Amino acid sequence: MKDILITGLGVMTAIGSNLQDFWGGLLEGKDGVKPITAFDVQSHTNKVGCEIDDPALYALPVNERLGRATTLFHTALEDALFDAGIQIDHLDKSRIGISVGTTMGEVVPYGRMEHERESMPAKGPHWIARQIAQNYGLKGPRLTLTNACAAGNFALARAVDEIRGGRADIMIVGGVDILSWAAFTGFSSIRAMAPDRSKPFDVNRKGLILGEGAGVLILESREHVEERGGHARAKMLGYGLTSDAYHITQPDPSARGAIAAIKQALLMGDIDKKQVGYVSAHGTGTLANDRMEANALFHIWGEDIVTSSIKANIGHTLGAASAIEAVVCVKALETGMLPHTLNLVEKDPACNVDVIAFEPRKKQVDYVLSNAYAFGGINSSILLGKV
Repeated sequence: MKDILITGLGVMTAIGSNLQDFWGGLLEGKDGVKPITAFDVQSHTNKVGCEIDDPALYALPVNERLGRATTLFHTALEDALFDAGIQIDHLDKSRIGISVGTTMGEVVPYGRMEHERESMPAKGPHWIARQIAQNYGLKGPRLTLTNACAAGNFALARAVDEIRGGRADIMIVGGVDILSWAAFTGFSSIRAMAPDRSKPFDVNRKGLILGEGAGVLILESREHVEERGGHARAKMLGYGLTSDAYHITQPDPSARGAIAAIKQALLMGDIDKKQVGYVSAHGTGTLANDRMEANALFHIWGEDIVTSSIKANIGHTLGAASAIEAVVCVKALETGMLPHTLNLVEKDPACNVDVIAFEPRKKQVDYVLSNAYAFGGINSSILLGKV
């Protein structure tokens, strides 16, 4: 089975619009929550989110044409390609593919829907991968995964399949979603959002905070990296994908599907559970999700497994969440620093695992696991390791 290496990283979030600022912001406990300006929220109880306010986003006219989500992805991709030392024009573009995970895709901003409906081109989920592929002339596999809040992990899983199946040497992989009126109103209608701050695993949590962002990783076969003289940052070892068939929005409290996804990832990676030193939690800050995930982790590892969530820092970025969290996992492997869970003051007694709080934890880890879950009972886990 082909080794899959991660050679480049790029990220855009509310606490940093490049990898250095993002990682530094996480370790410093930076909070990206601010009043939303992208659309009118006066009718909502929650009026805040983790919005990106980087003025460089629309510095070029082309970015307005592409749309905000595609621009976020493109910006993170440019950084990831530079990080990997890749110049696409010097490579065989028929062997380079793209796999994008997203919940909403490229959405028309609320308030422009009616009077610009006729003049604006049809966009949606597939627009992002299509535009990136056209811009770079990519002729390899082109995939769009819309598995809601687990879409980033699904995009990574499919990219692994494309390389191991011999259909690509390089896969551009990532997730992206922007703050949209539709998603904001939807989460508000089911009362899943907190009024001010997200507090994953805290006994006083009141729900999630939405955010926007993009995470991009460059995946390559080991043979291709060695042939071009590249450098790997981490290994992509395995994944697990399952479904609950339990409820339209609520996760199965027994965590059977989540447990199965973790076991699948460990089996594919041929790693014993005792070798995993850290789990990047989905950790939304909702009672049902936090308790289900803690139940899954306790079932596999017991109460000593180390975990944390970054969603209090950058918000729940939907389809981008697990791609950004995969970037975090690579940095954890490289630096031996594990980010803490912001706003966690008093852990919920029902979440009987070791959740990092108050400050980052220094711990050298060789293998990390990252979980992502989605409405409809979609469970995903990915396993990464040191090079």
